[in-house]
Amino acid sequence: MKREHVISTAKVGFWALLLSAYSVGAAGVMIDVFGEDYRDLSQVAVTSVDSKAEQRSLSAAQIAAVYRAQSGAPFSSLPPGSTFKVVWPDGSSEYVMVVSPSSTGGVQPIPGTQVAAGKSGKSSNQPRNVPGASELTETDVQEMATWLEAAN
Repeated sequence: MKREHVISTAKVGFWALLLSAYSVGAAGVMIDVFGEDYRDLSQVAVTSVDSKAEQRSLSAAQIAAVYRAQSGAPFSSLPPGSTFKVVWPDGSSEYVMVVSPSSTGGVQPIPGTQVAAGKSGKSSNQPRNVPGASELTETDVQEMATWLEAAN
């Protein structure tokens, strides 16, 4: 009887742990560069959504490298294809996608997700700050697919 209870408790504990780990993983990553670990990075200090895409890509790659270094699993955090939100020093924000964790420019801004500082992104002429099919054109998706193919 006691053994059955232990096995039953272990099964429930396993599924609860699995569900909570999945929930945390599915929540996504948001990196605010005002944090102590990011604010002094050379590329990040001068970047906003108004910067050139190359500058934003290099800054986001620098942020991703620091995030990986601080995570408990640096080789599995932010794998290719994962996205995260960056809030730049001026308050503007955008989503970026990891295309190659080992490349300097291995993080690319996702078109249509940029929100200028002080904007909520809720007006009809501003892009929303959540990547989704409604704001990405087919061309955007094909371009992101080529990033991933080039990284492999």
